[in-house]
Amino acid sequence: MRKINKNSRRGIVNLFADFILSRIDKKENSIIEVIDCESFMVIKGNTTSNKLLDLDKIKLDFINQFSEILKTSGFEKINTLDIINYNQEIDNIESGWVSVNKKIFIDESEPIKLLSVSSEFPYGYSLNCGRLMVYYSHYIFNHMYSLLGLKNLKFYFTKEEDENGDFKIKIVSDSKINEKRIKSLILDVFSFDLKEFNTKMDNYNLLDDILSESEEKPYTKQDMLKHIILF
Repeated sequence: MRKINKNSRRGIVNLFADFILSRIDKKENSIIEVIDCESFMVIKGNTTSNKLLDLDKIKLDFINQFSEILKTSGFEKINTLDIINYNQEIDNIESGWVSVNKKIFIDESEPIKLLSVSSEFPYGYSLNCGRLMVYYSHYIFNHMYSLLGLKNLKFYFTKEEDENGDFKIKIVSDSKINEKRIKSLILDVFSFDLKEFNTKMDNYNLLDDILSESEEKPYTKQDMLKHIILF
């Protein structure tokens, strides 16, 4: 995942997207995007919830809670335009390529100047909208990087099964160990039960991905090490 400087335009839009998301019931699937157009912020998105958000109140709560960060980032005032769609059909997102790394939050170069800055995946995305898939991929990798002798891994996460009942995951790595062996090890140890893994996230504040990125996360714990054996 991209390392986000909380004291930047990009940091503010991603933090605001997750802050808005936190006001929607966790049982709902939601995708919230915040676009900073300098003079105002566009808040767009879709959610399965039919409960309308009071974005004026949410905005004031956000300003009060993060006043110092906003001041440092040059946001003296926030004007918003709300185009959130409610009561939408949004299926769980449980497949896609995920790039994982020993260092979860990766520095990436920023453009010199942008007319607008948008929040980005996974920020503003509820757990079942791909975020849990990314977290679980990091959870798997965090158990294995030292054993496999690699720093980076590109991982295709899927719940789709083949004729043998195995998940059709794919591995692209720079490890000296055969990718088929890595795949076999992953399938032997990890259940890919996202509902069960979701319980590990119950008490985790998603905003801490930005606010406290250096602290231990539920998806960085190595609680399955005793089951990982490579012959």
